[in-house]
Amino acid sequence: MAATTPTATRCGCARPRDCVDRRTGRYLTAVYWLAAGEDRSRVSTGAVSDRLGVTPATVTETFAELAAADLLNYEKHAGVRLTERGRAVAGELAYRQCVVRTFFAAELGVEFGADEGYQFGYVLPESGVETLRARVDHAPGDCRDTATDTDCLCEARAN
Repeated sequence: MAATTPTATRCGCARPRDCVDRRTGRYLTAVYWLAAGEDRSRVSTGAVSDRLGVTPATVTETFAELAAADLLNYEKHAGVRLTERGRAVAGELAYRQCVVRTFFAAELGVEFGADEGYQFGYVLPESGVETLRARVDHAPGDCRDTATDTDCLCEARAN
């Protein structure tokens, strides 16, 4: 069953690029998946650095930008935690990533990594994401974040 809740009611953005650019969205999504794997605890700069293949200094700089935009709470040496708004935006981006990866795997037999799923999901319009979602009978366990072995939280979007 396809989710029908408009994006704007979930994160306040009609499209992901209305809230974050593609680069900073990757950081939010990384924090989202890593925090989900750790039961919403703080996520370290090092964990995000390892996941995204960037330097810790780059992560720290991006965390400062995201904190200024009220998307996460950052404490030096303590890591980050998504704000309510940050969790909504990151959840939308993770949902899109998950739907795209699930569709390609289930319908086309093509599997690719989280980064590629994120890239596709970020640029697809809402109608495209919902079309893909409607094509697969998607349950939360059908998609996992392979870096953290965390279940995809796609069904949470419909709530």
